[in-house]
Amino acid sequence: TQLLIRSKLSYFPPTRTFSCKMSTPGSYSNERPPSVDVDYSADPASGSFFSTEFKKHEDLKQMLDSNKDGLKLEAMKRIIGMVAKGRDASELFPAVVKNVVSANLEVKKLVYVYLVRYAEEQQDLALLSISTFQRALKDPNQLIRACALRVLSSIRVPVIVPIMMLAIKDAVTDMSPYVRKTAAHAIPKLYK
Repeated sequence: TQLLIRSKLSYFPPTRTFSCKMSTPGSYSNERPPSVDVDYSADPASGSFFSTEFKKHEDLKQMLDSNKDGLKLEAMKRIIGMVAKGRDASELFPAVVKNVVSANLEVKKLVYVYLVRYAEEQQDLALLSISTFQRALKDPNQLIRACALRVLSSIRVPVIVPIMMLAIKDAVTDMSPYVRKTAAHAIPKLYK
């Protein structure tokens, strides 16, 4: 059987392995082959992603005001990256809220994430986006309806509680089970 296993294993190309060698008694070292280079510049979570040229909020505002969805998406990724790193991005709220009506679903989702994070601090500006959520609740796409309901129920602004109640009431009778599930998850958020 060992001969059969060895012959089958010979068909597979060799893979790279990392070896753990004992450098001193009781300690291990994880040495990589010298040919393995890691490029951190392409990783959005790396420190070089936020170099000095991208730290200026004016660049991000210009990208958000652009007509190109690619630039808007890149700006939103950077802004969400700033938020994830604990940096304050609240001064970008007006520029971000303008993009809540974007046709690009990825941009819209990132705007929703940002809006949930900063809606309590900027309540007046958050109220401007409520009509957009109400329109999204009537969208033919079930994912957009569910996402709009999820964000609307996550915004902690007391003025919109009656709007949330009506939205949940309509979503409970939606044809899509995904939207109904989202409505069921939104009910406890009313009482928090």
